[in-house]
Formats: sequence, structure tokens, C-alpha cells
Amino acid sequence: MTRTVRRTPMRLVLTLLAAGTTLCASLALAASVLEFDRWMRAIDRNSVAVQKNLARRDGETAKANAQQLEQLYAQMEDYFASDGHSPDAVQISRDGKEQAAAVLSAIDASDFDTATSAALRIARACNDCHDVYKPFK
Repeated sequence: MTRTVRRTPMRLVLTLLAAGTTLCASLALAASVLEFDRWMRAIDRNSVAVQKNLARRDGETAKANAQQLEQLYAQMEDYFASDGHSPDAVQISRDGKEQAAAVLSAIDASDFDTATSAALRIARACNDCHDVYKPFK
């Protein structure tokens, strides 16, 4: 008895491989876009909260908000830099991270006026960036 070996055409293999790669890339992009949306919402919440807590002179809570902002902006900087986005988006993220660090430094020095100014610069930068880059208006 002779056994017949059936070969899969190379074109079919390549097509399936390409389709699988495209699907994986699409899922990764969707995950990163969802993660990015979470970061944006968290930045908004913490930006508002840090301003309120600075107005109350609640340094510890404002510091926690500013630490969150610094971490979120660092994640955004990595996201924009690794995904080939506009250099402006990378720089805006870097600036946000630096402003959050400025809030932290000012709180450590018990300089609530300087901390508030840095927090307001973060809020203004959000609006400036969204005017140019926000996908849905």
C-alpha cells in the first residue's frame, strides 16, 4: 500500500500566516488604544484632583495625584515614542511628566503657589494637545 502525502500549497500557508499576523497586530493596537484611553481619563481625574487638593492645602493627597500624573505621562511618552507618533506628542508627554515632577518638588518645599501654577500648566497643556490631536471633537 502506498501512502499519498498531500502538500498544502505555499500560497495558502502564506495567506493564513499574513491573516494571523494582521489579526494579532489589530488586537495589539486595539489593546493599546484602550489602554491609552484609560490613561487619558486617569490624567483628567488626577489633574482636577491635584488642583482641588492644592487649593485645600492637602499636600499628601496632592502629592499622590501628582505622582500618578508623572507615571501616566511617562507611560504616554513611551507609547508615543514607540508607536512612531508625532514628535510633538512625545514632547507634550515629556512636558507633562516634568510639570508633575515640578508639582511634587513644590509640595516637598511647602510651596503651594508654585505647585498650583505647575498643576494649572498641566491642565492647559491637556487642552492645547486636545485641540490638535484629540481624535473625536
